[in-house]
Amino acid sequence: MPITITGQSGPIAGTLCRPRNATKIQVLVHGLSYGRYYWDLPYEPERYSYPKEANERGYATLAIDRLGIGKSWHPVSPLVNYDNNTSAVHQVIQAVRRGDLGGRFDKVVLIGHSLGSVIAYQEAGTYQDVDAVVFTGAAHGADVMNVVRKIRLNAIPAILDPKFTGQGYDPGYQTTRAGTRGDFYYPPNSDPKVIALDEKLKQTFNDVELGTGSSYLGTSATKNAAASPSKRINVPTFTINGDQDAFFCKGPVAADCSSSAALANYERPYFGPHAVVEAKVIPGAGHNLNLERSAPDSNKAILDFIDRHTR
Repeated sequence: MPITITGQSGPIAGTLCRPRNATKIQVLVHGLSYGRYYWDLPYEPERYSYPKEANERGYATLAIDRLGIGKSWHPVSPLVNYDNNTSAVHQVIQAVRRGDLGGRFDKVVLIGHSLGSVIAYQEAGTYQDVDAVVFTGAAHGADVMNVVRKIRLNAIPAILDPKFTGQGYDPGYQTTRAGTRGDFYYPPNSDPKVIALDEKLKQTFNDVELGTGSSYLGTSATKNAAASPSKRINVPTFTINGDQDAFFCKGPVAADCSSSAALANYERPYFGPHAVVEAKVIPGAGHNLNLERSAPDSNKAILDFIDRHTR
């Protein structure tokens, strides 16, 4: 579907899975250096396909490649920033609301992972056009040092990676160095074949995207809950993390993932006064909830939440 940012236009690509008579849809937004494959890995779909589980419960799913990713539009890299990512997701949701996909839906749920969740904070707060929001692999507190160490220091220009050479990426587009995808996982809960496939399917990111998105997190000393874009969200929200998430649950300034109740209490100040704020911590899980062995547990928790709040 076409979108427009800064007066320029290009397509956002996605995969729509719609069961017959589905009246509710979930828009799925992946994280940094991933693509829509995050939600529907082409390996053991009974474990690693979130759309399969959602479809079996009667929900339609739309998993997109974010701006600058995969088969979506690749503008010059400085345009792939937090605000433009947010605008792109909003335009997709509006297309869904208008029925541009061939039918209208009564309920639209926005689900993000990692940076996709941070984008969802702003999209849902700014435009207030979704009926519920799920934030996976994210929270309003992050260990920035781990982000720098595991992501930024392991980045190389995409044009230097054989996967992306000759595809027209400008030097601002980056990807993860070969052999570092395991940093997104908790090894005891991960299948080495999944990590190897992740390496094969990996996508790009850039410093503008990483920096502008991370500016809404930071340390506990600098965060201001009242200034967070999520403070304007007043619909049901669900935050779900693995207790071994190296980015959002580890370190002195990360979120409190000691229990589901603790995570909900930590997140409560960052949402509007009328928002339902629920949370779930998956024991023994890392950052990539949908790509670890416990994926069925986290997916069930997400779908149970959506069932309760979109009746």
